[in-house]
Parts: sequence; C-alpha cells; structure tokens
Amino acid sequence: MTDERELDDGLAAFDQLGREMAETNRLLRAVRSDQATRNQQEHDLSAEMRAALKQATGASQKALQASQTEIRSSLLWSGLTAFLIVLVAFGGGYFFGQRAGWDTGHADGYQKARNQEAAASWANTPAGQRAYGLDQLGSLDMLALCKGEGWTMERQKGRTVCFPKLDARGNLSGWYIP
Repeated sequence: MTDERELDDGLAAFDQLGREMAETNRLLRAVRSDQATRNQQEHDLSAEMRAALKQATGASQKALQASQTEIRSSLLWSGLTAFLIVLVAFGGGYFFGQRAGWDTGHADGYQKARNQEAAASWANTPAGQRAYGLDQLGSLDMLALCKGEGWTMERQKGRTVCFPKLDARGNLSGWYIP
C-alpha cells in the first residue's frame, strides 16, 4: 500500500510538473510572439523613419539649392548696387570736392571725397553687404538691440550678452539673415 501511495504521489508530482512545463511553454510562446510583434513594429517604424529622413534630406537639399541661388542673385544685385554707389560717391565726391575746393581750399574737398569713398568701400565688403541685407529685412535694429521673441539679454562678466532661449513650446526664433 505504501508503494502504491508513493507511486500515486510520484504520478501526481509528475502531472504537476507536466502542467507547469506546459504553462511555461505556453508563456514562452506568448513572449516569443510578443517579441516577434515588437520586432516587426520596430522594423516598420525604422522603415518609416528612413523614408521620412530621406524625404527631409531631399527637401533640405532643395531648400539649400534655392537659397544658394537666391544668395547668388542677392550678391549680384548687392555688388551692382555697391558699384553704382561707388560711382556716385566718386562722382559726387569729385564734384563737391572740386566745388568745395574752390570755396574753402582743395584739402576740404579732398577730405569729403575721401570720406565718401571710404563709406562706399565699406559697403562693398562682406560685412557691409550683410549689414545692408539685415537693414533691408528690418532685422538690423532687432539684432543690435537684442529684441525679438525668444531672445534675451543678461549681464555676464561685466558685459551684456544676447542669446536665444526656447519659448514655452520649445520653439526658437531669431532674425532673417540675408
């Protein structure tokens, strides 16, 4: 009878072990299925991200090409404008210099022409062209005064510093650069 009872207990333990293994296998299959689903979702998301990145890269390249064309055009017009300013400055300087030279002496006329020539020469430099572009866009005053949404001034090391800060939405704003 004891052998029979031990046999029944052993069979019951074996059955219990079999049920636990079956449950473990079922759980493992469920985990594998979930993992396969997650892997597929990650793959699909990765493919979507690659497509979006490719589209964004293409759009940024088109925008870059358009801005390069616009910059070339702006530089050409700025160069022509600066050339005309220099011509007018030389002509005006010469005319007013000669006229003033007769009235107040040649040194005064020469100085006026020289000042106009210096102003026209600065307008031809990259800094002068950028300043002209900023002024045309209405951004020069905002830049000089550190005004505009998303920009703030602070005192650091005894000097005033202008720097960008994010607004409540996390957006950053600034000035139009020519």
